[in-house]
Amino acid sequence: MNYLTEEEKQQLQFDWRYKGVSILNLLTESEVDSYSNELERIRLERQENDTEGQWGDYDPFMYPHKESEKLTDLMKHPKVIEAVEFLMDGKVFGVQTWAYFKPPGQLGRDQHQNIFYTQCDANEIINVSVAFDNHDPNNGSVWYLEGSHKLWKLPMEVDEERAKTNPKNWRSERGKPCVIPEGHNFTKIDGHLKRGQVALLHSNVIHGSEPNESNRFRRAYLTGYIKEGAKFAAGHQMKRKPIDVGSAKLSQLSLDL
Repeated sequence: MNYLTEEEKQQLQFDWRYKGVSILNLLTESEVDSYSNELERIRLERQENDTEGQWGDYDPFMYPHKESEKLTDLMKHPKVIEAVEFLMDGKVFGVQTWAYFKPPGQLGRDQHQNIFYTQCDANEIINVSVAFDNHDPNNGSVWYLEGSHKLWKLPMEVDEERAKTNPKNWRSERGKPCVIPEGHNFTKIDGHLKRGQVALLHSNVIHGSEPNESNRFRRAYLTGYIKEGAKFAAGHQMKRKPIDVGSAKLSQLSLDL
């Protein structure tokens, strides 16, 4: 079974060539409700078990799929797997999951490239973000610089004062923006995602977010996928390892047989 329409494939190809970000419809309203409830369950469980006060109520959640079969299944969603295999032209593995809650008043994230952290080659890792709420600039949605994925890995500069605003156990949110070379004038595209949509981000695209100035949450479930055979940095905090997520191509082959 193919989950992507021909129109969606054409849009993915166009976006990947010219923009660096693409958006697909993924979940129904009832499915979003179910996943949202599951994320809230494990968040509350984390708080109950956090006797030493390591985590704030709404700090990002690292590897939520390890605490939930339902969120593991979402990481393996066949339409997402088909899309990332289509864009990277090969079998993929999962490499990380995390969740953002972004309650009202929470600060944004400085501009960065995902490739800085994973150290993969260009287009050998794709991060996807499934929206559990409507995302818009008012509640701190992710913006990106259109076409910036054509740049290579950029250096970062450190702002010690801004870095002090990071969550206790999540040190890369702020204070380490990437430095854009002179002579570039990329268009900033504000993020707009509807509940149940998924955004796919090229490894090199520059993106970030602003503070949540609304009275709404901006929850998202994020997963990273690497191309089979790609080298990547495990990371001191994330300690990334390949995660088997199956293959849309192999599933199609078995159905054809």
